[in-house]
Amino acid sequence: MIQITDKAKCCGCNACGDVCAHKAITFQTDIEGFWYPKVDKDRCTNCGLCEKICPIISKATAKRFNVAKVFAAYNKDEEVRLDSTSGGIHSAFANVMYERNAYVCGAIYNKDYTVSHFTSPDRSLLPKIRSSKYLQSSMEGQFKQIRELLRKEKSVFYCGTPCQVHALYNFLGKDNPNLITCDFICRGVNSPKVFLSYMDMLEQQYGAKATEIKFKNKKWGWHNFSLRVDFANGKQYCKDRWHDLYFIGYLQSGNFARPSCYECQFKGFPQKADITLADFWGIENVDPSMDQDKGTSLVMVNSQRGLELFEAIKKNVVWKEFSMADAQNGNPAIDSSLKAASDNRKAFFEAVDQCSFDKVAKQFFPLPTMANRLHLNIKNLLRKVKRIYERIRYIGFSISAWRKVIYYNFFCRKVHSFYKLSILLRKQVIIQLDKDSKLNLRGKLFIGTVQVKGSKKETRIWLEKGGLMTVYGDFTMYSGAYVRVAEGGHLILHGGFINENVQITCGATIEIGKDCAIGRDVVIRSYDGHVILKEGYSISEPIKIGNHVWIGQGASILKGVTIGEGAVIAAGAVVTKDVAPHTVVGGVPAKLINEEIYWK
Repeated sequence: MIQITDKAKCCGCNACGDVCAHKAITFQTDIEGFWYPKVDKDRCTNCGLCEKICPIISKATAKRFNVAKVFAAYNKDEEVRLDSTSGGIHSAFANVMYERNAYVCGAIYNKDYTVSHFTSPDRSLLPKIRSSKYLQSSMEGQFKQIRELLRKEKSVFYCGTPCQVHALYNFLGKDNPNLITCDFICRGVNSPKVFLSYMDMLEQQYGAKATEIKFKNKKWGWHNFSLRVDFANGKQYCKDRWHDLYFIGYLQSGNFARPSCYECQFKGFPQKADITLADFWGIENVDPSMDQDKGTSLVMVNSQRGLELFEAIKKNVVWKEFSMADAQNGNPAIDSSLKAASDNRKAFFEAVDQCSFDKVAKQFFPLPTMANRLHLNIKNLLRKVKRIYERIRYIGFSISAWRKVIYYNFFCRKVHSFYKLSILLRKQVIIQLDKDSKLNLRGKLFIGTVQVKGSKKETRIWLEKGGLMTVYGDFTMYSGAYVRVAEGGHLILHGGFINENVQITCGATIEIGKDCAIGRDVVIRSYDGHVILKEGYSISEPIKIGNHVWIGQGASILKGVTIGEGAVIAAGAVVTKDVAPHTVVGGVPAKLINEEIYWK
């Protein structure tokens, strides 16, 4: 049975309550305003269904693209675009589904300012579903309703958080051709209790009940979005993200998100939803023609079903295709969880019970004063000076090194970077970028880092014709490392480092996750280099290495291998088959040594 001993291990999806045939599970709200399952042991039969469908315990399986197809898009209907959180693409999808007589499921405000999901074929509800609601939505009853609709062969278009989408697939037990799912890049869901306190403050100040709430209002543009509340007496509240107390608490402080959001288990790609939506933050740096400060959607298509739906809306939207690198740079929440506030969380929620929201905000996330802003500006200036000093110290005073730094950062057309100084290298570095090759940088790439002062080992990068290397986050190549991307290959690095003398030869795709420790003399090859004359032989096959993998000195990772998150590869091992998450393998060829291990 479901037993919550750690609140970070419950995302509040409500699926366990819907799956229980004996009605043994109800939901109780804690002091923070979040609901958690409570099991009636007299009714519970220990069937285990609640654990089987829990998205934290059991991850959903659904066939998805290895790499999402990425688009920037906005609705041609100006009214819909301005009324939407970003570019109005969800509304375009929903309208196509309504035309197919589908049921659309999304989040709607209740009369008491809480939020619940609602499933209906009624197109008139779309304006209520449209736009973000920055608090947790209840899904009670919706899992059962969607299952019943699918059993009747009705089409359903569902939109929710990534954890809710995982829960839905677990609840259904399998993918269904009549179901299309849409999630979004989620920064975290906030406490309904805190939002009710905020609304109570506004209603006290304006002397009337609220009639409409609009997060991401675009009165001052999309980039400087605001929160607008209309009241029954005709008055209106509207403040931008920098001055509204709720936005400050959520976006700048992170005080009142659900505990599981600070340790979100549903980050990264591909997502389980057919389509993932978000604001395309940073589009003005990638393609200014797609930004008129009215809202531009980031659309990541994760499946064939999602791609077919995107094709169906193209006539109604303006769109362009981009890379995942373009998407990730302006949306750190794709990969990273929300950071918890440094304040005493218990004291914060106790204060919410005792004081008005403005008094709570003044104590825990006050508006910045002139002195605070001056202090922050000085702090930022000193931080910039320190960064400049560290970069000069890293590169040294070699004229040839500085010549390379200037060329690859400012003049080489094969290097595409978001930052002005993305490549930092030392004198003993050789980079060869052949015709049609491309180096995409969405972070800093440090090449030739030495551990012993005075070392002169050569570090090399060679991208052959059409080769592609993409770096997300800061990545370090220690001296003596050699990276070669063959024709048609794609090397994807998610931040971290490779140690001295590591060799990476990429023929098909090689993807190395975040926080990996790759020891000295490791060889990673998705490409054989020579052809064996044998039926069914393939010269190259992709390699995928998950997050937080430790590869010991002298190990070899060969083509076609997937290594799960948290795995450990022993020194000298030759890995020819997949490695399960949180296991230790070793030997030639590598075999299982231990399971359920965790390292740091």
